[in-house]
Amino acid sequence: MNKIDYIVREFHAQYGLAMNTVQIIERGLLELFSLQKYIDSNITEQDYYKILSNPHNWTLGQIKGKIIELEIFDNVVVQVLNEINKNRIFLAHRFWWERNIEFNSIEKLEQLNEEILTYINAFNELLVIIDKKINKIRTENNINIEEKMGLTNFEDRLAYINKLRK
Repeated sequence: MNKIDYIVREFHAQYGLAMNTVQIIERGLLELFSLQKYIDSNITEQDYYKILSNPHNWTLGQIKGKIIELEIFDNVVVQVLNEINKNRIFLAHRFWWERNIEFNSIEKLEQLNEEILTYINAFNELLVIIDKKINKIRTENNINIEEKMGLTNFEDRLAYINKLRK
C-alpha cells in the first residue's frame, strides 16, 4: 500500500469516527432529556427508556432544541451545541461536495485529515460535558433506574431499548 492509499484509508476511517461520535452525542443528549423528564415530570422508568429509544427519530438539531428548552446547560454550552450541530449538518450533507479534492495529493489529503480531527476533538469535548452533566444529575437526584429495572449491563440496556423501538 502506497502512502496515498494509506492516507485515503485513514481519512475515511476518521470521517466514520467523526460521524459515530456525533451519534454518541445524540444518545447522550437523549439521556439528558429523559433524565430531566424523569425528574421534572415523574415519568416511569419504562417511559425513560422509551425516550432513549428515540421513537420520534429526532435529529441532533431537534434533540438540541429540546435540551435548550429545558435549560439544562448555560449559554456557553448552548453555543457549543449550536456549533456542533452546524458541524454535523456540514459533515453529513455538504462535506463531500465542498471538499471534492483530488485523492492523489498527499498534501490535500493531510489537510483534510487535520480538518476531520478538528471536528472529532470538538465532538469529544462536548461528550465530556454531556457525560459530566449526566453523572451530576444522577448523583444529585440519587437516580438508579438501571438497578431498579435489572438493566445493569450495556447489552441488556440496548436490547431493552431496541425492543421499545418496535
